[in-house]
Amino acid sequence: MIQALAAVLGAALTAGSCYTAGALLIDRLALKLNHAERTPLAFLLGAAILHLAVFAILVLQLAYWPVFVALLVGLCGAGFGLRRTLVGVADGRAEARRRLSTDSAYNAERRRWVINSLRRAVSDAARCALKPAPQILCVILFGAFTVLYFFHALAPESSPDGSSYHLGFVAQYLRARGFVAVEDMYAALSGGVEMVFTPAFAIGKHSAAALTHFAFLIALALAVFAYGQRLGKSWAGAAAAFLVYASPVVGIDGTSAYIDVAVAAVVFAVFYWLEIWDELRDDRLLIPAGLMAGYAYAAKYTAFVMFFYAAGFVIWRSRSLRPVFKLSIYAILMAAPWILRNWVFYQNPVAPFAGEIFRNSHFHAITIQQWARDLRRYEVANLWTLPLEVTIRGVKTNGVIGPVFLLIPVLLLSLRFRAGRRLLAAGLILFTTYLANVGTRFLIPELPFFALALALAPGDSPGLVGCLVIFHAITSWPGAVGHYAPGAWRLSSRVLYREALRIIPQDRYLREVSGGYRLARLVEDHVPKGERVLDLAGVANAYSSREALASYTSAFNDDLVDILNNGWLNYYQPRVLVQFRFPERMVGRIRIEQIRAPDTVEQWSVHEVRFFHHGKELTRRPEWSLSAWPNPWGVQLAFDNSPATRWRTWERAAAGDYIQVDFGRPQMADEVRIETSYDHSLQGEVKLWDHASGRWIEGGGEPRISEVKPDVNIRRYATREIALRGVRYLLIPDDFQGAFDLRGDPEGWGLEFVAQGSGARLYHILPQ
Repeated sequence: MIQALAAVLGAALTAGSCYTAGALLIDRLALKLNHAERTPLAFLLGAAILHLAVFAILVLQLAYWPVFVALLVGLCGAGFGLRRTLVGVADGRAEARRRLSTDSAYNAERRRWVINSLRRAVSDAARCALKPAPQILCVILFGAFTVLYFFHALAPESSPDGSSYHLGFVAQYLRARGFVAVEDMYAALSGGVEMVFTPAFAIGKHSAAALTHFAFLIALALAVFAYGQRLGKSWAGAAAAFLVYASPVVGIDGTSAYIDVAVAAVVFAVFYWLEIWDELRDDRLLIPAGLMAGYAYAAKYTAFVMFFYAAGFVIWRSRSLRPVFKLSIYAILMAAPWILRNWVFYQNPVAPFAGEIFRNSHFHAITIQQWARDLRRYEVANLWTLPLEVTIRGVKTNGVIGPVFLLIPVLLLSLRFRAGRRLLAAGLILFTTYLANVGTRFLIPELPFFALALALAPGDSPGLVGCLVIFHAITSWPGAVGHYAPGAWRLSSRVLYREALRIIPQDRYLREVSGGYRLARLVEDHVPKGERVLDLAGVANAYSSREALASYTSAFNDDLVDILNNGWLNYYQPRVLVQFRFPERMVGRIRIEQIRAPDTVEQWSVHEVRFFHHGKELTRRPEWSLSAWPNPWGVQLAFDNSPATRWRTWERAAAGDYIQVDFGRPQMADEVRIETSYDHSLQGEVKLWDHASGRWIEGGGEPRISEVKPDVNIRRYATREIALRGVRYLLIPDDFQGAFDLRGDPEGWGLEFVAQGSGARLYHILPQ
């Protein structure tokens, strides 16, 4: 119960501070908002402000929970003080009006105002009396899903990404008291929403972060409803809010420590602020619009396309570039910290992407390209089937948005309304990034726009829209989803109040539902503090204080896995010897260079390069200068005398790629030997530097290629190299292709079996 109370307290303080921070700025700017839209827009604007404050705390290495408590309480207190001030001002105005009541003209005006107000009240009451059923229906539907959502969010966090990296990095920053350079591509992505999770996590741990994300979901629904009111069509706003709120993938995502629902709320807030600006033409409204556009980038790279919508909209409506400058300044204020952080940590402002432009040693370009290629396909062989996958199947794309969204073509009917055209324009701009990742949850940022357009499409037909809402409610309840999309990622149809209140202990529940948590406990129980683990199984890092290195998330981890594979995979081992012989001569530099590009996506790899004179190898000396292109950071691996390591381009091989040695002083040589593997077809050519002519000359002609046997102890070499890099534990899943080799001869690998569980085995690398 204490854990649940701490989670609620952490989320409540975080959500309250977001609202008060946003409300303070709104009141400071004296912006005109109605009550319905003020609450969600203030919350989202405050989240952007809070994220900057937390970012600063992490930069200053002050990430202690009392600091976060002071920050949140201070913001909430400031909001309470502002409210008292406003109440005092209102009371003063009321007193002034009372004193003026003796004026006959004022009294006459007041009587007319009271009569008109009564007439409007009676009219509104009559309209409401005619349709109490829709209001009751909305309360029932929203209430049922809210109860389900709240207890799921309060239950122990077990989502795959939430428990692995979204909260894993938050926990790591809190342990380090601030930002650290984490060698992981997910850590390089902008983390604007995670910054809002951080104070909640510091107070109430994992469930507090999930509840904070749930607050974003509520804010999104309120904003969609408020926009319908602004259009004068409350029924359309309510229907659209429910279409988004009850969507199955929104439900599971918005009650987990993910970020997609928060991103949807942020981009919709950008749209909303621009709509208010267009109506009032008050340039002060460009300040929150710009802040939210920049926060969209801070929340997620792909959401930054909303800035281009904002800039284009402002230019179109104002016919001037000056307002865009103001918008851009405030957008940069939010985005710049993440760009600067990545430049400092990774030498790439948009890490882990664009590695071919901002070359660095942290991420391999080909790994990022392969990862991006997988995200564009998942397991969907034919992309034309995506509409069915994301609406009624959901196994391959991890979730469904609901069958009602098969009516997306009906959105075209909303083009006859100005609001419909704007909603579709914003939604389609966001959709341009969807095909970069076709997972269902990456449609969530577009859903508010499409849902509103769908609700507006029938025109003044609230009955038809009401039928859609009822159909959506029935088909989106988790129990119903299990019938038409049984393998989709979704919520349980059971209200998890026992799990949420910790009547069922957290450890017991997580062990039942999360393989990643079980692996985290395995690592936590058997790996000493301070040790790192090469993790090929998928540890839930948010539940472990040990650093688990996933297989593909950084250049360092890529190299570890490549070394491990060299130990068991014949295809990767140094089994090919390429010899270049040339007339004996004095040489100062030798370059091995590729002369052609492969026909397929293929890397060039070299295990070892050796130089000879009359059959005797030249002794390697400290004055030798090694270089390579691409991947100059790994060239030493081709000169370390280890059969388990190799230099690779880690990019698609191309003509002109090379390895080069500058001997520092001329050496007599007549032969170059290159040890390589069968996993590529390129051999290159040798060039010698001719000091007399000052140019490169061909040195070796056609190479002689032969097969050799690798060192019989190559497995021990592999684990030794991994240990030398500070990693002494391996977590190997049973379905890993090399797992049988490790299980069959751990002694030959220099390994000690430690423990097993959840389909994986933990090994310790013995000192060698």
